[in-house]
Amino acid sequence: MATSSLKKSFVISSKPEASKLVKMFTDSLSNPIITKPVNVSNASPELLKEIINGGRK
Repeated sequence: MATSSLKKSFVISSKPEASKLVKMFTDSLSNPIITKPVNVSNASPELLKEIINGGRK
């Protein structure tokens, strides 16, 4: 079984890079992305079986 890691790392190696990162962060705080609500429902066990079987019963 394959596994993967979500851990990511990066290095800021110069003052201009640090300044850009801080600017992006402050911009994101002052102009947050507004999302629209989404209707979500749970699939029944029967529907999941139908999806997995490709519509066959």
